Amino acid sequence: MRKDLIIPMLLISILTGCSSQKSRINEFRTVGRIERLDPTINEVIPIDAKIEVLADGLTWSEGPIWRADEKKLIFTDVRVGKLYQWTEQEGLSLYLDVAEPENKIGPSALLVNGEDELIMLRYGHGEVVKMKSSIDKPSMDFDVIASTYEGKRFNHTNDAAFHSNGDLYMSDPPPSGNNDLKAGVYRISSEGNVSLITDSLSSPNGIAFSPDEKTIYIANADWQHAIWIAADVDESGKVSNGRVIFDATGNAPKEKGHPDGLKVNSKGFIFATGPGGVYILSPEGDHLGTILNNEFNTNCVLDDKEEALYITSGPYLMRVKLK
Repeated sequence: MRKDLIIPMLLISILTGCSSQKSRINEFRTVGRIERLDPTINEVIPIDAKIEVLADGLTWSEGPIWRADEKKLIFTDVRVGKLYQWTEQEGLSLYLDVAEPENKIGPSALLVNGEDELIMLRYGHGEVVKMKSSIDKPSMDFDVIASTYEGKRFNHTNDAAFHSNGDLYMSDPPPSGNNDLKAGVYRISSEGNVSLITDSLSSPNGIAFSPDEKTIYIANADWQHAIWIAADVDESGKVSNGRVIFDATGNAPKEKGHPDGLKVNSKGFIFATGPGGVYILSPEGDHLGTILNNEFNTNCVLDDKEEALYITSGPYLMRVKLK
């Protein structure tokens, strides 16, 4: 072979090898389908979108957050008390083991506050805590932010969302033991004061704000009353005028899941995990379509550019690329 052809051919071989390796890294098994009920959904999810399975073998995945700088997802495996991280390049790895000897159910939701500190809702302990160490150096050392209302321990701190003023709006589902605190939604001020927003929902769960923070959306995780409500939020953070915007009770008995975690994108579209999949709703509650993956979906999160929706689905971590 001519020497002047060897180097170009080697370069082609190397580049082809890198391209093939990159392709293999980004290849994931796909499941389910996207149900399109309204043409508006095409503005959110492209026509050729697939539901990708990024990781499996989990017990009960929940509470995902996205770290933009590291392009990393952190989420919980509630039943075994572990936090995992996932990146496109490295896949799944352990982030922090928070399991305890008493075998209490692990953390449900994860959030990041305005100071870039990790906030954790410890479902089994009924408390909201803040990790003392930085997010890039996780540790089992926490400060308790809130654990009681009027002297009574929270039942199972479940999901939450931050208002831009630093207040945390948190859901606490019904008691499973002897606690006589009703299910409720609470506001925890930046100073740590706890006030009741509502105790009219049978099993409040996911919480999110509209982009202008004038509306709060709350999921009710009850198979017999599988609804999402919206309510007005005034400048002081007070909530009023609660109303049902979508009712999936008819789907609940025949599909996996119930209204659970939800997120809202910058255009106001709602991504709500519920019976049968992830519902895409307009700000007014019109059902535009559903991500149908035939799993019990617990929560979801958008990346910082809103190019993908990551979904925690029981034993799986899934993704749908967006428009």
